[in-house]
Amino acid sequence: MSTDLEPRTRELPITMGTDLEPRTQELPARLDSHEAWRAEIDPAQLNPAWLTATVRPAGNFAREDTGRLRALLDALAACASIVVLDLQAARLRSLRAGQVIEDAAWDIERRGGCLLCINVDAESRACLSAAGSHAILMDRAPRPAVRG
Repeated sequence: MSTDLEPRTRELPITMGTDLEPRTQELPARLDSHEAWRAEIDPAQLNPAWLTATVRPAGNFAREDTGRLRALLDALAACASIVVLDLQAARLRSLRAGQVIEDAAWDIERRGGCLLCINVDAESRACLSAAGSHAILMDRAPRPAVRG
């Protein structure tokens, strides 16, 4: 019998569904092997929780500004089910900025989630569209005409 404890968590597949009732899965106190873990967990009973993140960047994002945006979106892509990127106060000014968002959208999509860009202006839409098609884009609402 092994005396090593294996981690009590494991990466669960992200699935989309309408069942919102929380379920808990009791984990064994000691796991002797990966096979023991699999034998005790019934995949049909797993109901992973959703984690949604909203990010509101501000300013102009050009080629030299993409490092921090990539670091943030990479971290969120690793754990969030849905990422909402509100671009109302931001403007993408390079294909590289669009590619950073596209890469994160692809990572999230592969796990069953999505990256949703809202309040997208025409210039940002051009950058995102040129980078790919995995991010969902919602245009900025037109401003009402001022009468007077």
